[in-house]
Amino acid sequence: MELTGGVGKAATSGPDAATARPAEPPSTRPAEAPAFEASVAPHWANLVRRLVLVLGDRAMAEDVAQDAYLRAFRAWDRFDGSDARAWLYTIALRLAFNEQRRHRRWLAAVRRVEPRPWAGPSDPDLWAALGRLDTRTRAALLLSAVDGYSQREIAAMLAVPEGTVASWLSRGRAALRHDLGDDPGR
Repeated sequence: MELTGGVGKAATSGPDAATARPAEPPSTRPAEAPAFEASVAPHWANLVRRLVLVLGDRAMAEDVAQDAYLRAFRAWDRFDGSDARAWLYTIALRLAFNEQRRHRRWLAAVRRVEPRPWAGPSDPDLWAALGRLDTRTRAALLLSAVDGYSQREIAAMLAVPEGTVASWLSRGRAALRHDLGDDPGR
């Protein structure tokens, strides 16, 4: 993934001047690109996989991931250096939630509901059960179970109280147990 091409360059005269992008802000100087790439590039594949699970559409997940990387690059000078993966996932998940809201509003406006196919489920029952969870519960479960984040870290990523994350995790696990037939209360 090449992130350095053309950053900070803008045509100021000549035939390309009318269509030229404005120069990038000083925080995205080409000299900072290698450090940024080294910190976040290894997370691309896992981020896209998580976004596919949250959004249910691979193309949309790749678009959101690309937007998250662009926003992270533009904000690189404000990154505290602690956990690049958590910081990147926070940006991406917030963008994903915004995209889902935008998509739902659009569907409501045209008064149609279009089913979204899940990409290549290895366990169709699990995928279907995950698909029935609300977006934030699904994201919290995946961040906890798949990525190993603590409730405190997830709460910080999603900008909610820790108790809310605990509630989402508890309800999500209970819903999965029920849907997958492993509910002791059944």
